[in-house]
Amino acid sequence: MDIKELTRKILDRRARSGDPRRIVQAGHPALRRRAVPARGRLAPELLCELAEAMTVTMRTAPGVGLAAPQVGLPLSFYVVEDGFASEPGEDADDDLLERRPLPLRALLDPVLEPIGSERVYAFEGCLSVDGWQSIVPRSRRVRLRAVELLPDGRLEDVDEEHLGWTARILQHETDHLAGTLCHDVSVPRSFVDEAYVGHYGDLSEAVRRLGLTGEITELAPGEVLLDR
Repeated sequence: MDIKELTRKILDRRARSGDPRRIVQAGHPALRRRAVPARGRLAPELLCELAEAMTVTMRTAPGVGLAAPQVGLPLSFYVVEDGFASEPGEDADDDLLERRPLPLRALLDPVLEPIGSERVYAFEGCLSVDGWQSIVPRSRRVRLRAVELLPDGRLEDVDEEHLGWTARILQHETDHLAGTLCHDVSVPRSFVDEAYVGHYGDLSEAVRRLGLTGEITELAPGEVLLDR
């Protein structure tokens, strides 16, 4: 079955066009395949329909990103969106993870290039490993080159830089297109039920209580960033 036929089949499994799709879980082969290039594979109308269905699925979960392999489609395509807002009185510049609002975007064939040597350690979860998180080191800053699907169906090449939490989201979703889950690249022994994450708000507590080893042990209390 080719990608066009598989896309149509996946979309037609919904009872109604506005319903979310089922997110496949670890063990599904689509999560371990390298995705095929997306540009030119689907007609604009079908690509827009896929983007809409994936957006509904992401928001319903809820999550901040969803890659096509997570709905069973090994296509180099994902949607991202983060409606994060600082708490009243909170200074966004004091946020160690540098989380900022990210408007909805649909990206084809993304390529990421790390910029600099700074790495940020943080707990990360995945909609395809529901209920679990682990500590994942990510580049603080990345260069993104991709093709963006615009709301009117046009495609536009993008070449831009991102940092902080947005860079983490992009790295997480791009990994999916190579068949990699975030827990594959996490700090060993840091895989925990998400209910326990609150016990380790300071990663030095995770190091001490979970017996973590490696570079993460170099983090000072209250810090998440290493530069080597």
